[in-house]
Amino acid sequence: MITAGNRRYRLLNIGLLGAALASTGACVRDPLPLICPTLSAGDLVVTEIRGDQSGSYRQWIELYNPTDAAIPLAGLRVTLSHTENDGTESFADFLVRDEALELPARGYLVLGGGDPADIDYIDYDYTLDLPLSSDPQKPGNLLPAATLELLACDAVIDSVTYVLPVEGTLALDGAAEPSAAANDDSSTGWCVDDRIGAGPQTQIGLRGTPGEANPPCP
Repeated sequence: MITAGNRRYRLLNIGLLGAALASTGACVRDPLPLICPTLSAGDLVVTEIRGDQSGSYRQWIELYNPTDAAIPLAGLRVTLSHTENDGTESFADFLVRDEALELPARGYLVLGGGDPADIDYIDYDYTLDLPLSSDPQKPGNLLPAATLELLACDAVIDSVTYVLPVEGTLALDGAAEPSAAANDDSSTGWCVDDRIGAGPQTQIGLRGTPGEANPPCP
């Protein structure tokens, strides 16, 4: 079980995160000093999640900033945890390490598995913190069902319990401005964006709307 104590232990060891990657053979980034973004609950909203599926689009987590000021994201931690009925636990997390990364006021930003220099819909690459176990140069998969938390040190900024679709993206209803009070469970207020015409179809697969407002749910 991921307890508050376990979470606090992880957060106090942010600077040592690279050590966990050494056994995978991945290139380890320099340790990041402990940074706590100045955020309050609801200052960031998870608005879209794309998991592992057919097609060439990468996986991603989209964030929205509902405030009137840009938000520096360095030090933000994203955790995904799930416990099966038999007690089997799954856990994944990554840290935003780019000290220049900001999310504009009323804007969207995409954390994804790929280099933003090569992939136009990704703003931050989490691959080195969340690598594929068989190939550390490739991104690992997001959990297909989990509770996702955005953490500024041990403060929860947003939390979503979700189940990902087999095809398409899981999208928060775009009929209203995204709110952390309305996105807690993907069974309510979310829908699957599996439209063939969603976004520029320059790659194989259903794109969704990364970095943009979601369409209203049907």
